[in-house]
Amino acid sequence: MSGFSIIIPAHNEASVIEATLHSLLANKVQGELQIIVVANGCTDDTAARARAVDGPIEVIETPVGSKTHALNLGDRVAKYFPRAYLDADIQLSPDALQKVADAFNDSNCRVAAPTARHVYSGWNPFLAGYYQLWRSLPYVRKAIMGSGFYAIDRKLRSRFVDFPQLTADDKFIRNLSRPSERRVVPGCYTMISMPETFADLLKVKTRWTYGNLELAAARPDLNENDQNKYEGVWSHVLLRPWLWPHVPAFLFVYAYAQNAARKKLATRENVWERDTSTRPLPRETRPAA
Repeated sequence: MSGFSIIIPAHNEASVIEATLHSLLANKVQGELQIIVVANGCTDDTAARARAVDGPIEVIETPVGSKTHALNLGDRVAKYFPRAYLDADIQLSPDALQKVADAFNDSNCRVAAPTARHVYSGWNPFLAGYYQLWRSLPYVRKAIMGSGFYAIDRKLRSRFVDFPQLTADDKFIRNLSRPSERRVVPGCYTMISMPETFADLLKVKTRWTYGNLELAAARPDLNENDQNKYEGVWSHVLLRPWLWPHVPAFLFVYAYAQNAARKKLATRENVWERDTSTRPLPRETRPAA
């Protein structure tokens, strides 16, 4: 491996970008490491904070607040494969990069991701129950997407020209690959902070659902690579009675997200809604102790 390029689109991520970069730099990889932060449409000091971190970090600034645009800008200056795309609020275990890179020693691997650790730090028992059920589901535990990080090889990158203007860039990449070409890498992980309020959970789930519906409508040719992902869900729940009390909350969130996403799709109301409950306030806006 000559190198590993990592592209991080970041829109107003001043409160988390430094922790993300430090978690990357704690990784040891064979070859060169190239980290590209694309600060897009920022009104805070995301770019300045990224530049202040010592390491092989390149910062690109654009006034266009678009994740897709940021991905494409970063892609144009990326030098190496494997090439990874990382959300700006995600931290990796210290061994993740090399283990993901090693997955591509398998000549049939086109896309790889670490396992995901979904962390809920709140105190709401209904949310805690929801996450207990959701995290246990087979399609969540085995998902190549949803970890906030995915890496691809040169062959998969050759299957598209630019990232299309779609919400679910990770699902687009997943569906470009066949199931036999995907690898979830054991023994390493990304850390994902889950929404701490129901309102933020509903926003995030609606965005995810919108992205899935949008992709299915825009690229129906890729639907053949997205079959049977929910297989075994209900048998999994039925065999685990301790999960039954959490089913109503799960069904409510699912139904709400489906309904809200379909309304947005019908009106093409594509507003990027993210979880704000897990992002600390920027230093300059934190209340005095």
